[in-house]
Amino acid sequence: MTRIIIESQNKSDVLQITELADRLKIKYKIEMLSSNEEREKLNIKSIYSLLDKGADISNYGDPSEWQRTVRKDRRLNPS
Repeated sequence: MTRIIIESQNKSDVLQITELADRLKIKYKIEMLSSNEEREKLNIKSIYSLLDKGADISNYGDPSEWQRTVRKDRRLNPS
């Protein structure tokens, strides 16, 4: 899936784009933003959404093993 975000203050342009989307059978959603404050709220929500998803750290391996390899000059307590 690809998402395209278009911002416009010109209602005529928005109408033309929605007509084109209808002809091409492309789904679209129109959101009205009244001010910069509203735009900021949307950005904050998207940031929190990304944070809630978390990160996949399964490919980083065992941190204790990495420390043993890197710190061969020191003895680490086994866990």
